[in-house]
Amino acid sequence: MLATTGTLPARIEEWALEIKYDGARTICYLDGSGLKLLTRNGNDVTDRYPELAELKDLLGGRTAILDGEVIAPDAAGRPSFSRLQERMMLTRAQTIRTVAAKVPVNLMLFDLLWLDGRSTIGADGLTYRGRRELLESLPLDGTRVLVPPAWPGTAAEEAVDFTRDLGLEGVIAKRLMSPYIQGRRSRDWIKYKHVKSLDVTVVGWVPTGNTVKALLMAVPEGKGLRYVGAVGTGFSDAERRALAALLERLAVPDSPLTSGRAPDRGQPVRWVRPEIHGEVEFLEFTQSSELLRHPVWKGLRGPWRE
Repeated sequence: MLATTGTLPARIEEWALEIKYDGARTICYLDGSGLKLLTRNGNDVTDRYPELAELKDLLGGRTAILDGEVIAPDAAGRPSFSRLQERMMLTRAQTIRTVAAKVPVNLMLFDLLWLDGRSTIGADGLTYRGRRELLESLPLDGTRVLVPPAWPGTAAEEAVDFTRDLGLEGVIAKRLMSPYIQGRRSRDWIKYKHVKSLDVTVVGWVPTGNTVKALLMAVPEGKGLRYVGAVGTGFSDAERRALAALLERLAVPDSPLTSGRAPDRGQPVRWVRPEIHGEVEFLEFTQSSELLRHPVWKGLRGPWRE
C-alpha cells in the first residue's frame, strides 16, 4: 500500500501519525524456518542485510509477513539515504560484511500483513488500528529490528514538531479505520513532508528542443560558486520556454563554477553567466557529494522574476 503526498487531514482525530523514514521499503516474509526480504519491485535483498536476521530470532518459529523500511542511521540517529546507498547495491558477501560493520542498517516495522496462517489485509482484513495493535503485541523490540511509536491524531502537532526538530523527512498520517489494500496508492495514507528551501544561482542548463530540460545550480562559497546539483522538476511548460530564451542571452563558453564539478549527464550542457537566481525546495544535502536531494524548482528570485 502506498501513500499520497498532501496536507494533514482536517478530522485528524480519526487518524494516527507515524514517522516518514527516508529509506528502502521492504516486505519481510517469515515462514517459520527462514527470512526473506523483498523490495517494492520484488527483488530479494535478504543477503544484503545480514544483521536483519534478528527478525527471525525475535519471532522464533512464527509465520508472518511484515511491512517496513530499511534505514541507515547517521551519527545522530537520523535516517540517511546517502549512507543507505552504500549498502543497497552490494552483492559480494565479504564486501557486505565489511561495509555492514561501518554502515549498519535498521528495520523499522510499521504494518503486519499476515500472522500465523491468517491474513490481516484486504477488504475483509483488519483496520489499521487492529493491525497496529497486533503488531505492537509482538516481541519486536530488538537491536536492529524495531517497531517505532505512532502518535494519535490528537497529538499531530507534537508529531510534526518532533520530526521537524530532529531533521526527519516528515510524517505519514494513516486513517484508523482503513484497510491495507495491496499495490494501491491511497488517500487513507497521507505523506506530509518537511521540505527545506535554498536560494541558488543558475550556472548552466540542459536543453531539450527549444526549452529547458534541467538547470544546473550553485551556491556561493568564498569568492566563487560551488555546484549543488541539477533541477528538472517544478517548471511549467511556459516557464521552461521563457527560461530557455533568457538563458540563451547569457551564454558563456566555460563553466563559471569554482568548486564542485557537474557530472557528465551524457547530454550537452550550456554554461551561462551566473546572473540568474532562483529558489528550490529539497529534502537534504547528500553526505557523499553535497548535492541537493530531490530538488524542485519554485521560481526565480530578484529582478528576473518579471
